[in-house]
Amino acid sequence: MRKFLMAAVAAGSLFTAGSASAAVVMGELTGGSAFRNGGVFEELNPGPGFSVGRNNQQSNNLFAFNEQQGVALTAAVGGLAAGTLVNSHYVFFDPAGGRRARGYVDFDSDILGVLTTRGPLSSTDTLLGLSNVNYLNPGARGLEGNDRFSIAGNRINVDFRASSPGDFVRVLTAAPAVPEPATWAMMIGGFGLVGGALRRRRKMTTKVSYA
Repeated sequence: MRKFLMAAVAAGSLFTAGSASAAVVMGELTGGSAFRNGGVFEELNPGPGFSVGRNNQQSNNLFAFNEQQGVALTAAVGGLAAGTLVNSHYVFFDPAGGRRARGYVDFDSDILGVLTTRGPLSSTDTLLGLSNVNYLNPGARGLEGNDRFSIAGNRINVDFRASSPGDFVRVLTAAPAVPEPATWAMMIGGFGLVGGALRRRRKMTTKVSYA
């Protein structure tokens, strides 16, 4: 019976993986003048009418929020081919006056690409951004020459120096593929076989008693 139970667990994990989405796990501000002036990492859940992109926050905090999940790119962008399935996240630093922020943000799946300039950011706002967020698009949107970032698996390390309008990136992480209908049918059939085998095993079990 242990083999049948293991098969059921494996099939269940396939269902879970197909419907999962990636999200911000955690982040931290670790250095820079923003950190020394009380800045922290803050994950946002933007409500209707939220605006970002042109001195809207004026905060020492490093911000991030989740955008669209499980989206197939309609065109090549950020080194990724059209059709790549991604989850999107927005990471930004919008201080009042010139500040520096060093820190990181972790996601629950690997980072595939980072959009750092105005063109790719604005061209993906509709596809990957949230419909209730107003993404402003000033000429200096994105990162500039003195900004740095690096990627290590599911982590983006940032070293941003920002004033007006701030520093903004869109982080694209790996989205699990949703099984095709035929795959769903095979998994459902597998559950049926497991159930039938367990029922037959119970019927074959006999009870022995001694007088």
